[in-house]
Amino acid sequence: MNAESKRGTTLLKAGITLALIGALGVFLAGYGYQWGWWHYRIGFRIIPWATGGVVLAGIITTIGFIGLYRKTAVHTIIGCVGIALSLAAIFNIVYWRIEINKGYPLIHDITTDMENPPMFVDIIELRSDAPNPAEYQGEEVAKAQKEFYSGLGPIQLQLNYDEAFNQALANAEKMPWQIISESKEEGRIEAYEKLAWFGFIDDVVIRVDTTSTGSIIDIRSKSRIGRGDLGVNAKRIKRYKATFKALKD
Repeated sequence: MNAESKRGTTLLKAGITLALIGALGVFLAGYGYQWGWWHYRIGFRIIPWATGGVVLAGIITTIGFIGLYRKTAVHTIIGCVGIALSLAAIFNIVYWRIEINKGYPLIHDITTDMENPPMFVDIIELRSDAPNPAEYQGEEVAKAQKEFYSGLGPIQLQLNYDEAFNQALANAEKMPWQIISESKEEGRIEAYEKLAWFGFIDDVVIRVDTTSTGSIIDIRSKSRIGRGDLGVNAKRIKRYKATFKALKD
C-alpha cells in the first residue's frame, strides 16, 4: 500500500468513526432526555455539535475515499455510509433552519375556538408536573394564533349529535394518540400524543356540540413543555381535520 492509499484509508476510518459518533450523539440527544440522563436543554445543545461532527465526517470520508488508489467493496460501503450520514445531517440542518425561519409565534396552545376553547378535564391530572398550565392563556395567545395560522376553524357536519360524536371518536382513534377519556354525555374526548425522539407530550381535547344544521366539532392541542412549538399543535389539528375531509371525499 502506497503512502497515498494509506492516508486515504486512515481518513476513511476516521471519517466513518466520527460520523457514527455524531449520529449516535444526535440520537441520544433526545432519547437521553427521555431516559432521564439530562435536561432537554442539554439535549438541544448536543444536537448542533453532533450534527456538525457528522457533516465534517462526510468531508473527511469523501477526501479519504477519493485518495484511495484501490477501492475495495468494504471501502465503498464505508464511504457511502459516511457520505449518506453527512447528507442526512445537512438535510436535517436545512429543514430545521427553514422551519425556524417561518417565524412561528412563541405559543404552544392552539384551538379552533379562541373565544370559548375546549377545556381539559380528565387529562389535567396527567399534566400535574407539566411546566405549562392546562388553562387557556387568553387574548394574547388568541391574537398570536389569529395573526399566524389560518384554516383552523371548527368542523361543521350535517350529522346528528350521536353520529358526529361517534365519527369524532373514530377519527381520533386513527390518529397516533393515546385516548384518555371519552364522554358522549359531555361531548368531550381527551387524548395525548407522545412525540418521537425527545418524547415531548402534547394533549388534545375534542368537543362535540349541536348546531341548527347539524353538529360542530372543536379541537384544542396544547404542549406540556416549551414556550413555542414550531407549529406542531396547529399541524396536529389540521391532520385531524383532514380525516373528516377524506371522509367527505
